[in-house]
Amino acid sequence: MANGTSSSGGSAAARFSRPHYEAGTYLTAADCQLEQQYRIDRLRRHDRQLHGFGVVCGLWVLPAADASRPWAVRVCPGYAVAPYGDEVQLSAPAIVDLREFLWARPTSFSTRLGPPIFVALRAVDQPDRLVAVPSSACGCAEPVFTESRIADGCEVAAVWTPPAPVPAMNLCDGLPACPSCPDSPWLVLARATLPATASQTITAAMIDNGIRRTL
Repeated sequence: MANGTSSSGGSAAARFSRPHYEAGTYLTAADCQLEQQYRIDRLRRHDRQLHGFGVVCGLWVLPAADASRPWAVRVCPGYAVAPYGDEVQLSAPAIVDLREFLWARPTSFSTRLGPPIFVALRAVDQPDRLVAVPSSACGCAEPVFTESRIADGCEVAAVWTPPAPVPAMNLCDGLPACPSCPDSPWLVLARATLPATASQTITAAMIDNGIRRTL
């Protein structure tokens, strides 16, 4: 419509917008950040609404076979779409020591034979390419560094409670409902049963990769 509003696009707060560039206007850092965020959110929406989320390939969870860390597991390289629509590429194997997450175990669980624990990953932004920030302080002072890039990364960890399933939405006009955004950013890769003792090594039989959501 001529006035820039839409009869079917919802409120202005619900719409995505990007900078409007014109010759002679100033280009600020905020404009560039808004442009970046618009493109990121648009790709997330595309992945989540069209493809859903889950493991595309790889990301198999296996025992780490490390005598110094008997409860460690290894997550193999792979690719996935995280619950919020972020693409996640794990380029090298990641080691997760499940003992490091015992502190977060709910107190209602037994200290000897606890419940299963879930190996999961989520997308994170990682600072990259640190550069020195110009300073008016004495040249003898230690330089202050800040990141000049933001790299796509991921965090692999263990959680005690798996993310709740996405609730179904009511149908509108007989068409399939758009899936709502999950409450948790974690994508579960496997469920592991903890050994009975600290010295017992976790085995492949204790790891269930079959519970993962795949694409």
